[in-house]
Amino acid sequence: MADIAVDMVVVEHPRHTVALLCGEIDCHTAPDAYTRLMELVALARRPLVIDMGGIVFCDGSGLRAFSSLAQECGRRGLPLALVGLRPYLEGLFRAFGLHERIPLCATHQDALWCLLPLSDTEIAAWPTD
Repeated sequence: MADIAVDMVVVEHPRHTVALLCGEIDCHTAPDAYTRLMELVALARRPLVIDMGGIVFCDGSGLRAFSSLAQECGRRGLPLALVGLRPYLEGLFRAFGLHERIPLCATHQDALWCLLPLSDTEIAAWPTD
């Protein structure tokens, strides 16, 4: 049997961190993916966006991992959002109520809108017409 893994690339931005995931999250890969994401949460000092665009499959093990991840982020006061879920995965996340604890966003911009408070300068720059 070939090793199956979830690849993760972390990109630090000035006001947030993005974790890009790729692969399949199932009973074989979820424990390692969960451990790496929890390590990221333990080190995170700014909002976390997890890009799921590269995840082609996720089973109950993955859903449990994300539920636990959301709980830990909540405990730490760390804002968390998911981006790029494929439609069937988004349906699973919604069916199990995870969307009530983790914003499911279509784009990175949507995720940032959910997670990052705007400064007074940014709000003042909005068009008024």
